[in-house]
Amino acid sequence: MSDAARPTAAPGARRRLLAFTSLGHFINDGSTFLVPLLAAILAARSGVSAIAVALVLAIFYASAALGSPLVGAMADRFGPPARWIGPGLILVGAGLALFFLAVAVAAGPVVLLVAGAAAALSGFGSAFYHPLGAAVLQDGFPPEQRGTALGINGSFGSIGRALYPALLFLLAAGLTEDGALGLYSGLAVAAGGIVALGFARGLFPRPGGSAGGRPRIPVRAAVTRGIVLLTVVGFVRSIATQALVAWVPTEIALTRGAGISASLGLALTGMFAAAIVGQPIFGLLADRVPRRALLAASTAGSALSFLGYLAATGPLANLLLAAFGFCTFSAFPLLMALAGDYVPAGPSSLANALVFGLGASGGGVVGPLVVGVALGASYAGLNGVLAAMALLGLASAVLPLLLPRPPVRRAGRVPLFG
Repeated sequence: MSDAARPTAAPGARRRLLAFTSLGHFINDGSTFLVPLLAAILAARSGVSAIAVALVLAIFYASAALGSPLVGAMADRFGPPARWIGPGLILVGAGLALFFLAVAVAAGPVVLLVAGAAAALSGFGSAFYHPLGAAVLQDGFPPEQRGTALGINGSFGSIGRALYPALLFLLAAGLTEDGALGLYSGLAVAAGGIVALGFARGLFPRPGGSAGGRPRIPVRAAVTRGIVLLTVVGFVRSIATQALVAWVPTEIALTRGAGISASLGLALTGMFAAAIVGQPIFGLLADRVPRRALLAASTAGSALSFLGYLAATGPLANLLLAAFGFCTFSAFPLLMALAGDYVPAGPSSLANALVFGLGASGGGVVGPLVVGVALGASYAGLNGVLAAMALLGLASAVLPLLLPRPPVRRAGRVPLFG
């Protein structure tokens, strides 16, 4: 069966798919993108060195990257993929609870021990959503609608990323920062239960819209040449972008002198909020223009806007940081739409996990760690190191153009729920 001929879910089922997976994306990304902010809190409150902060970030991203192929293979074997989204969110919530202990209870060397365990657990939990959520949408929507569906879904992840940092400081006014973090961990666990219940009640259709599901494809069939090369592209792109995303809270707090304050939260909110609009736009474009060229343009835009941010101050700096977020967080709809083009009919969780796990998340392990190693024990050269990472991102913008032409033929503009 060709990819274009896959049976897909009925319109009503597609709406439910989009609603439940979007809730999962909102909680997953809102929770996990608190981790760089929590690293900045550790640096400012506990006097943790740059190397130690980099280690915590590396543990988080490494557990996500290494766990993702395992999760993808498990979901393809013991699927459908929707079954595993809820448990992943519950693990994320448990990781946030450990972070709460690290910043609120632990002291001395125990802080790093607990923070490392929290990073490992929340990182592994975050390995579930992106490959599984993408697989659910790839199954439920035909090729000519996937970019749009993934863009809408990705927008909810961006809403979570935008709201969580700002709400942390707003909630801290009544609950303290530690209490707000404890509340967030409970929200992640509750959302995981809701999504899991939605599947248990039959609100998710079976893969391909059929009662028995689609036949499983061999692992080797999922690891196509296009998937391997796209994984490399995602890896190199993410080395630069995730280094910048992970360290920008520390840059604002220390280099720009904002400290752990509401201005830091608002700056991060602006960066993440831009992707609320950006992801649907990139998703719509991905169904209308060549996806490889679009990925190259978004990568170049990410690098150029961050270089401008480093040179600017005041409102212009915040505007450029928002432009950086607009371009950077296009990865989900673009990478996942391309991944769906490069695999044959069948469960695609493993292919997604390779692209987003080993690729995007794997680069996220290397980038933040490179920055920390380059800085050593001092934060004095942070802006120069970040500028170098942005230049690496600019150079990597040519790589998507070298990807093979996807074999999928898309039908053009069709109603999303038609």
